Amino acid sequence: MSRSLLLISFALLIGLQSQAQTNNPQLHSRYVWTKVLDSAGWRKSYNFQMFTQHDTAWVFHHDGNWYSTNGKTWAKSQLGNAIANLAFLDYVQFKGAMYGLGHFEGNIEHFTFKPVIYRTTDFKHWQILSVRSNLPARFFYHPFVFNHKIWIIGGEDKDRQYSDIWNSADGITWIKQRDNLPFGKRNHSQVVVFKGKLFLLNSDVWTSTNGLDWTLLAPEILKGEQVFGYTPVVYDNKIWLVGCNRNGRFYSQVLVSSDGKNWAGQTAPWTPRGAMASTVFKGKIYITGGKYGGMPNHPDFRYSNDVWTLEKK
Repeated sequence: MSRSLLLISFALLIGLQSQAQTNNPQLHSRYVWTKVLDSAGWRKSYNFQMFTQHDTAWVFHHDGNWYSTNGKTWAKSQLGNAIANLAFLDYVQFKGAMYGLGHFEGNIEHFTFKPVIYRTTDFKHWQILSVRSNLPARFFYHPFVFNHKIWIIGGEDKDRQYSDIWNSADGITWIKQRDNLPFGKRNHSQVVVFKGKLFLLNSDVWTSTNGLDWTLLAPEILKGEQVFGYTPVVYDNKIWLVGCNRNGRFYSQVLVSSDGKNWAGQTAPWTPRGAMASTVFKGKIYITGGKYGGMPNHPDFRYSNDVWTLEKK
């Protein structure tokens, strides 16, 4: 056998081993995916959000917001998209309301950022809490709520990335709590509260009990792979990473962990994608949206707006 064929065979073997290591048959027998809608009312897109507010599921989309009390029938709300470009900034649930942190128009090369803070309590109208808050002028971070405050970690602006952490008790006044965090400068970090701790997720996993002091739990989610582009949710006492990009390729596999250190996989029936929206609603994980492409074998991007659920049997 030629050297090139040997290399190809070895690469295929490694790929199959990697897939086997992260594909857990028990997850297939205990959890089931169901398609709810082939095409929802919102435009096919990615980098938008899903939330659960009381007995209602919400989709906060680039083109506006939709809501549902059963997960299948959706109506468009009169509440608009306040922060504009959801690829750069996020909404966050806080004290029974929805907050919009900042306003971003444009793209990475030419943009306008305003530190406006929005809030809605009735999910019909936005209230502007401040037009000149001291919200850090940056993007590509995901805010989270912990100990009755909103927190942000890292992110970037046009010139650099950050390794600091800020929090706010009202969304208006922000205080830097720590700089030069041990995990270094980073963006797109996802943070979940799980078993009383904070879990910071990129391609590695860090934990904290107070938001200030961090410990490396797992240097890699999957050994030898860069994992990104996923949306984390906590369901059935586990962390679920939905829509993973692994080493630059999109998969339809979900990664699951009961401790944040050891991860198993479940291959899902929906098409490969990343940057999805997800929430836990009425005992199920709901997902929608996402994109696929940008790879040598599929350079064009494909976007989605189908709706699926994951439920424990």
